[in-house]
Amino acid sequence: MNTITILIFALVTLSIFLYVFILNGTWPKSSNFTLDFNKIRELADASKDELPTHINHLIIATGELPSWGVVAGDFGNNYPIEFPSFQLVYQDKTAIIEVPFNNKLFNKFPYGKSFSQDAYEMMQKALLQAEFIIPTHEHWDHLGGIAQSDNIQKLLPKLVLTEKQKNGPTIKDAEFPEHSLDRFQAISYEKYYRVAPGLVLIDAPGHSEGHQLIFIKLQNGQEILFTGDILWVTSNLKKQKARPLIANMKRHENRKLISHQMKWIYDEFYSNKDQKILMLTTHDPDQHMEYKEKGILHSEFQLTNDSQH
Repeated sequence: MNTITILIFALVTLSIFLYVFILNGTWPKSSNFTLDFNKIRELADASKDELPTHINHLIIATGELPSWGVVAGDFGNNYPIEFPSFQLVYQDKTAIIEVPFNNKLFNKFPYGKSFSQDAYEMMQKALLQAEFIIPTHEHWDHLGGIAQSDNIQKLLPKLVLTEKQKNGPTIKDAEFPEHSLDRFQAISYEKYYRVAPGLVLIDAPGHSEGHQLIFIKLQNGQEILFTGDILWVTSNLKKQKARPLIANMKRHENRKLISHQMKWIYDEFYSNKDQKILMLTTHDPDQHMEYKEKGILHSEFQLTNDSQH
């Protein structure tokens, strides 16, 4: 085999590798992922006074991901991301959605930019006062704030964790203390699960085995669908491309499932101008800023004087 042949072979091999693992983000032409919003609304239904009033938003940390790792074939500027927690406020209680990692775990994240200890401590106080706590899935940046909390024994009874999340292969990265979940009573459900008035969980594995969507209905009639980490930023919708295979592999994602979910979100929310439900990602700072400007999300968390509630 001469030098030219070897060079051509190497170039072809490299081209195939780049296309398969980095450049290819093709979506399915149609999605096989569906939701029955009539059924979901049935489960969420309650009297107006029982429904949550609003959603607060608190940024614990920020980061920046390489564009090609977020949108296949995108070699533009890096994408800023944030690691927030959300407080769902009722007239008589609160709930927390997403519990980002502490500084120790954040420092293990290679793309981290900043961490707010003050915000983390505020979240910890809000967790103690919350009636229940729900992560969209079992990854460290959504659950590590409980696993690493000094108050873990007080928080575990409030935690709504599914069997899929508890037993998923990636929950280990949250570094729960040994045996702390041995007697934990996780929930199990087929497709939909009502947690409280105006709050329904929706099984949506793909990004992780225990990944779920969270449907919220507020007193003012606004409906919001937390989509977790199906999308990190909405640029996937703008460019109509999924994450590259190498990103799927690194995070143990089911590429087929998550591609169909991305396509469904595009059809249902991005290109459907009649859709009144708002889609809310966990990590997209631009979307969060837009929603704050519109009054859909509120800044900071509400705390009572009784931090041991």
